[in-house]
Amino acid sequence: MTLRRYIIIFLLLCISGIPLIKTVSGLPASSFSQQNGDWYDNFGIDRNYYASPDGYLPNIAPETLGENKEIAYSLGERFQDNYQSMTDRAVAILKYVQTWTEYGYDSDNVVRDGIAQEEWAWNADEMAHAFDQTTGVKAIGDCEDLAFLCGTIYVGAGFDAAVVDAIDHVALLIWLPEFSNADYYWDINDGRGAGWIWVEATGSSNPLGWTPSDYEDGEWFAYIIANSSAFVTYPEPFQPTSNFDPIDYIPGFPIESIVIGLLLAIGIIYITRKKSLVSLPMS
Repeated sequence: MTLRRYIIIFLLLCISGIPLIKTVSGLPASSFSQQNGDWYDNFGIDRNYYASPDGYLPNIAPETLGENKEIAYSLGERFQDNYQSMTDRAVAILKYVQTWTEYGYDSDNVVRDGIAQEEWAWNADEMAHAFDQTTGVKAIGDCEDLAFLCGTIYVGAGFDAAVVDAIDHVALLIWLPEFSNADYYWDINDGRGAGWIWVEATGSSNPLGWTPSDYEDGEWFAYIIANSSAFVTYPEPFQPTSNFDPIDYIPGFPIESIVIGLLLAIGIIYITRKKSLVSLPMS
C-alpha cells in the first residue's frame, strides 16, 4: 500500500470519528470562584443563591442552550431523532432522566474547599456529565438540578419549556396540550391558554403531567426558557390564575363542545326511545 493510500485512509477515519467526538466529549460548562462567601461560575451566576440578578433561578438555563449547548442539548436532539410522536418523546425523556439521576440533598453531596454546601445548583451539562450509562453511575442532584437538566433536554428535543419557581421547590413545565394523561393543564398567562403540563423528575415513578398536590393551588411562577444563550436580568415571570382539572378540560376539546355533545347524545337517545315506544302494538 502506498503512502498516499495510508494518508487517505487516515483522513477518512478522522472524519468518520468527528460526530462521535462531538456527542461524547466536552467538559462541564463552568469553573468557579468565591465572592463574598458564595461560589460564582464563569458566567457570573451565584450557585449558592436562587434569587437576585445573579441568582441561578432561572439564569443558569442559558448556560446549556444556544451557543453554549453541549451534551444535555444533544441528548434532546437524539430523542427528537428517535421519537416521531411528541407525546412518546416527552414520556421517554422523563423516564430517561428518572433512570439516570437520583435525588440527593446538596449538603450531603456538594463540597467546595472542604465545606459542604447547604445550597448549590448544577447546570444541565454538569448533571449530564455526572451519569454514565456504561458503568451504571447515576447523577445526584436536587429539584433545581433535575429541572434544569430536563429543561435543556426537552428544548433540545423540540419542546417549549418553562422553569417553575415554587415555594421550596423547582420543577419544569412543557407545552404539550395534546397529552392525554395529565391531571392538570396549566395556563400560565403567556397568551397560549391551557396546555402546559408538569414535569416532576424528583421521583423515579412520577408520571408525566402529574402536579404534586402542594402546587395545585397555582401559587408559583414560571419562567419560559428558549434555545438562546442570552441572559436577561430579572426576566418576566408568568403566573397561573387558575388550575385545570381533567374533569374541566380535555386537550383539544373545549368543555363547551363536550357539554353540547352530551346533550345531543341524550336527545338522540330520548327521541329514539320515544319512537320505539310509539311503534309498539296496542294490547
